[in-house]
Amino acid sequence: MAQLVAKCLQIILRMEHKKMAVDLDFSVTENSSVVIQATFTDEEGDTISAGLIKSIKWTLKDVQTGRVVNNRKDVSVTPANPVNIFLYDDDLKIINRRNETEQRELIVKVIYDSVYQENATLRESCLFKVRRLSSG
Repeated sequence: MAQLVAKCLQIILRMEHKKMAVDLDFSVTENSSVVIQATFTDEEGDTISAGLIKSIKWTLKDVQTGRVVNNRKDVSVTPANPVNIFLYDDDLKIINRRNETEQRELIVKVIYDSVYQENATLRESCLFKVRRLSSG
């Protein structure tokens, strides 16, 4: 019996105060797994100390439909910097079976104390593709 072993791909994302989603320019096979490592920087471009981070939440959306994928909305993560976000199985499932690939958006919201403001918000997102598992 053949056994499919999912490879875990780690992508490093540096989250800075930007206006647009960062395109990670990679694709992952559906129903596999990926680790996206996010590092957070403040308004000055300095790494935010983990002790200043009050909360981290992330949401996973399908770009075409705008819908949350696999009920992954406002998932809390223990405050750290960097933080690893592990996506797997149904997080990486093709929604419309007619599509060869679909684009996902990972949105991360960080609440932290900056030198300018308590409870400052850092909200960033990144894009990546999910590739349909071939049936061969």
